[in-house]
Amino acid sequence: MINHKIKRFPLILGIFLFLVFPVFSQEYYSLNSDIKKAYDYIIMLKLDRGQEILDSLKIYQPQNMAVYHIENYIDFFRIFINEDYNEFSILEKNKNRRIARLEKIDKNSPYYKFSIAEVNLQWALSRLKFEEYFTALREINAAYDLLQENKEMFPQFVANNKSLSIIHAIIGTLPDTYRSLLRFFSGLDGTVDQGAKEIYDILEYSKNNRFFFTDEAYTIASFIAFHLENDVQKAWRIIKDANLDFESSPLAGFVYANMAQKTGHNDLAIDILQRIPRSKNRMPFYYLDYMLGCSKLYNMDSDAGYYLKSYVKNFHGKNYIKDAYLKLAWYELIINNNEQGYWNNIEKCLSKGEKIVDEDKSAYKEAMKADLSNRILLKARLYFDGAYYLKAYVYLVQHQEDFSKAGDNLLEYNYRMGRVLQALNSMDAIDYFQKTIDAGSDSGLYFACNAALQTGIIYEKLKNYNKAKEYYKLCLKLKPDEYKNSLHQKAKAGLMRIKH
Repeated sequence: MINHKIKRFPLILGIFLFLVFPVFSQEYYSLNSDIKKAYDYIIMLKLDRGQEILDSLKIYQPQNMAVYHIENYIDFFRIFINEDYNEFSILEKNKNRRIARLEKIDKNSPYYKFSIAEVNLQWALSRLKFEEYFTALREINAAYDLLQENKEMFPQFVANNKSLSIIHAIIGTLPDTYRSLLRFFSGLDGTVDQGAKEIYDILEYSKNNRFFFTDEAYTIASFIAFHLENDVQKAWRIIKDANLDFESSPLAGFVYANMAQKTGHNDLAIDILQRIPRSKNRMPFYYLDYMLGCSKLYNMDSDAGYYLKSYVKNFHGKNYIKDAYLKLAWYELIINNNEQGYWNNIEKCLSKGEKIVDEDKSAYKEAMKADLSNRILLKARLYFDGAYYLKAYVYLVQHQEDFSKAGDNLLEYNYRMGRVLQALNSMDAIDYFQKTIDAGSDSGLYFACNAALQTGIIYEKLKNYNKAKEYYKLCLKLKPDEYKNSLHQKAKAGLMRIKH
C-alpha cells in the first residue's frame, strides 16, 4: 500500500516551487544580455546566428517574450532588403503568432503595448514595399494608438518616443486638410516639431543612460533632420555622433554611407561602402553594390560599372533596377565612350524592373526619350550628385556657349547651374532657378518643380518666409512626370516649418 505522505509529495513540491519561484509562472519582457547578443547578430545581418540564439532562448528562457519582438526584426530585414513577395507571403504568417505571444506579457509592463506596436510598424513598413497601402495604414494606426496609450500610462518610458517620433513627424508634413481627414478616420496626428523633440530627447537620454535601441534612434533622428527639417549639417552631425560600427554591420554601413552621399561626402561614402563586411554567413545586401556603383560613377571611377552590374545581376527585387540600368548607360557613355553600350542598357532600363520609386520612374522616362543624353549636362549632373560642386561649376562655365538656344538643353543647363550655385552659396542661383521656372513649368520635366522648391529653401534660410511660402506653394502647383511625390513632400515639410 502506497504511503499517503509519498502521494502528497508532488503536490507539496509544486506548491513550494510556486511560492519560492513565482516569476516563472508569468510571461515577462527582458532585453537582457542574451537578447542583446541576438539583436547584435541580426543588425550585423548574421540572421541565422541570431535565430539560433533566439531559438535556444525559447527553451531556456521560455517566459521571456522579448524573444518574439526581436525575432520579428529577422523577418523585417529579409523582406525589406530582398523585396521578395513570395518570401513576404510565407513570413507574414509569423506576425499574428508573435503578437499572440507578446499579448501574454503583464499588461502593467510598459513593454506590453510597446512591443506589439513595434511588430505592427515593422509589418506596415514591409507592406509598403509591395504597395499594400490600406493594410499598412491600418497597422500604423494600430501601432500609433498603442504607443499613445502607453505614453499616457508610462510617460517616463523613453522607448515609446522612438517610433512615435517618426509617425508624428511624417504626419506633420501633410497639408491641414489631409491631416484633418486622417485624424477623423484614424486618430493619427502630429507635427514635425513634435516628432523632432521626441527623438532628440531620446538621444540626450542615451548619452547618460543605457538604451537598447540607440542606433535606431540616431537613424530616425538623422532622417527627420535631413528630410523633414531640411537641416543637412544637423543630419550629418547626428550620424557622426552615432559612432555606427559599419565595419561590423552592413546595416550601419548603409545608414552611414547613405547619409554621407546625401550630405556631400561622396568620397567618404565610397570608403565606407568598400569597408562594409560581405561574408557568406551574412544575408546578402546587394543594394550596397548599387550605392557604391552610384558613388563611383559620380567620381568618374572606371570600376563603377562593376558594382552596378553586380546589383542588377544578383538582386531579384523590384526597386532601383531601372535606375541602375540608366546609370550603367551613363557609365558606358561618359567613362567608356561606348554609344552601343549606352543603348543596350537603355533598352534594359525600359524592359526590366518596376516603376514604383521616383528614381525608377525618372529613369524610365529618361530612357523613353530614345535620345542620346547630352554628355556635357550629364557629366555636370554626375559631378553635382557627388557634391563635386566646384568641378561642376567650372565644367558648366567652360561649355556655356553650347547652350545658347532655347529648348530642353537650355532649360536643363539653367537648372544645373542654379543647383551648383546654390550649393556654392551664391545668390545667383535664384536667377537661374527663375529662368528654369519660366521656361519649364509646363514641360512635364521635374526641373521647374525642384527649382521652385530650392528657391523656397533659399528664402527660408534668409528668413524671408513670405517668399519661401510663395515658392513652396508654387512647387505644389507644378505636376512633373517624375519625382513629384518626393518634391511635394519636401515642399509640404517646408510650409509646415515656416507655419509658425
